[in-house]
Amino acid sequence: MVRDILQGIIANNGSFVDSHEETFFTPHMSAQHPRITLVSCCDSRVQPHVIEPDPIDKVFTVETIGNQMASAQGSVDYGVLHLHTPVLLIMGHTDCGAVKAFMKGYEKENDAIKGELDNLKAALEPSVGTNAAFDEQLMENIWKNVDHQVNAALKRYRSLVAEGSLTVIGAIYDFLGALGKGRGRVVIASINGITDAGKIKSMPIAQGLAIDQCLGV
Repeated sequence: MVRDILQGIIANNGSFVDSHEETFFTPHMSAQHPRITLVSCCDSRVQPHVIEPDPIDKVFTVETIGNQMASAQGSVDYGVLHLHTPVLLIMGHTDCGAVKAFMKGYEKENDAIKGELDNLKAALEPSVGTNAAFDEQLMENIWKNVDHQVNAALKRYRSLVAEGSLTVIGAIYDFLGALGKGRGRVVIASINGITDAGKIKSMPIAQGLAIDQCLGV
């Protein structure tokens, strides 16, 4: 199995090299120029290309379990404060394993995993009784976690948001189609803490965009 994986790595990278001229690499050989700092979950089902087909030199990606900033705050700060990305996108996702683990209890995990899941305490509620109630609360907690991370970012980067050099967007990548917008849709939960759909649509940055298809609030 490992041999097959290694073969895939070599073959896929060979295809990448063959499909890109050397000039593709020239603009980012000595510096990076991302437009988005993306805080997302390290779940293998969640990848930057759902928002950018070619994320190289465009998306500065910070992945943690539960798409929370606390365990990788320095990386988020680097994207926002040093690379000066105009957008900080905090993207949760449906069927989040970290949120599930938090809700079910994670006392038996090792210290490293427990330490990261502890960062979700301020945002989430523990599990309730029935399976149906669990599924409903799971979705609520996924929303709550995104809201919590957005609010933490707005507080931390308050001056940048106030001067207009940073926009903080909260979103959920919905590969289940649970939010009614279609499987694979990135559903916007908030922009700079604003969650009202009408207010989001009236924002100057939303004018002329087909934003209705991705508003989940």
